[in-house]
Amino acid sequence: MNNSHPRWEPSLDEILVPIRGLPGASAIIGISGYGGSGKTTLAHTLAERLSAPIISIDEFGTSGVFLRSDDWQGFDRERLVRQVLAPLARGVRELSYDSCNDWETWETVPTHLVMERFLLLEGVGLFHPDVVPYLDYRIWLDVPLAEATARGIARERILGRDQGDVWQRLWGPNESDFERKFQPKESAHRLVCSERSVP
Repeated sequence: MNNSHPRWEPSLDEILVPIRGLPGASAIIGISGYGGSGKTTLAHTLAERLSAPIISIDEFGTSGVFLRSDDWQGFDRERLVRQVLAPLARGVRELSYDSCNDWETWETVPTHLVMERFLLLEGVGLFHPDVVPYLDYRIWLDVPLAEATARGIARERILGRDQGDVWQRLWGPNESDFERKFQPKESAHRLVCSERSVP
């Protein structure tokens, strides 16, 4: 199966219309959903059409992502707000933030960002009260948890990582607890589903 071109419902053009119609000189678009639901794929697809940079919540991961939590405490939302969202809200359009792309050492590297009209922010646990006020438009990937988890496990296996136990024992329950506590789907402006997710 060729996973490079998922089919979106609603269509990509229907997703883009309200985003392009947002008021103001700039807008932050939040894309969330369960792990494996297709958030990163949609973010990259929209980024290409909108000529927009992407930030993933994974860049703000800490060792806490491997702990049980009802609020995805393994993501440093305080740093995300302080280094990215609050400056953008003040009108800053060029900034640097500390990005972590190594989930073994947890070291961060300075990352440069220039925002013009749009910024795409994607990840699990994104529609949290600390972050929602900064998101001008929120998209929820409406894929059932069991299906999203199965997709995520399959994707990791393709990439040579066998993390099925982590997904089943930790991340799936974390997703359920976060949903019960914050009802992230209810805060979305648009629900989107995909035929399949891609690595």
